[in-house]
Amino acid sequence: MSVRLYLDSVRQPRMPDGSAGEWGDFFDGAMELEAKNWPPLLWWAMFSRGDVVEARIADTEDVGTDEHAELLSEWGEATYPYLVVDQPTALSRLHARRQGLTSRLGARFSPLYDEFVALIDARFGPYVLLRTEALADGGEGGIRLRFEDTLADLERLDGGHATAADGPVDNLISYFHRWQHTDPVWLLSGVGDGWPSVALRERFAATAVGRSSRRTAARSTAVDWVWGVLVVVCGIGGYWLTGSAWPIVVASGVVLTVLVAGFVRRRG
Repeated sequence: MSVRLYLDSVRQPRMPDGSAGEWGDFFDGAMELEAKNWPPLLWWAMFSRGDVVEARIADTEDVGTDEHAELLSEWGEATYPYLVVDQPTALSRLHARRQGLTSRLGARFSPLYDEFVALIDARFGPYVLLRTEALADGGEGGIRLRFEDTLADLERLDGGHATAADGPVDNLISYFHRWQHTDPVWLLSGVGDGWPSVALRERFAATAVGRSSRRTAARSTAVDWVWGVLVVVCGIGGYWLTGSAWPIVVASGVVLTVLVAGFVRRRG
């Protein structure tokens, strides 16, 4: 089962406090991006270890609600880590880390990186909040350690060094390369109201469709040849059993028909 994570434009440098009833006013139309399972690489690129903050799990719901009471009963005072940074610092880090990241992602994804930076500049602030309540581990510390490891790896770029081989950032980039054909914008930056732009969506959707078409054509060709080989083998077997050449003639005709039909289908 997947979990959802959110990147929000917020007025204060912290999560809403459920104990103070702040969730009711939180969703007031401010910009928000959504991602699945783990923060995308470009979200990470705005933060450093000093931006990791703790909030109480129970306070992800407003006091006085059944949800708050249930969370308080289940988790008590347990906390979870999240990330928050002021917008100017977020932008500064995105600019500083651009070369180190786009050189690994590939030059064709540089426009996506730059449009994401422009989005943060135009629609996020005064603070950028990465909401990770869906990853809460009950205060066991494993999630916070993973956050800090990832951010420490990114901080290597600030000193002009490459990220660690097989480190957290390397793993994020490898994952992106493995699945970039599906939806590179979603994988790198999440989605939201007005993001990605129509031009960006169409640009990368065309790339995904082209790759999908090539893979489909390759699979189709392979299937055609497998059928052809099977038919030939059956024809030879028929000749061996009957001593007649007719099974081979029939098999050759079937193979030719299959291959021609496959060629016509792919050309169409």
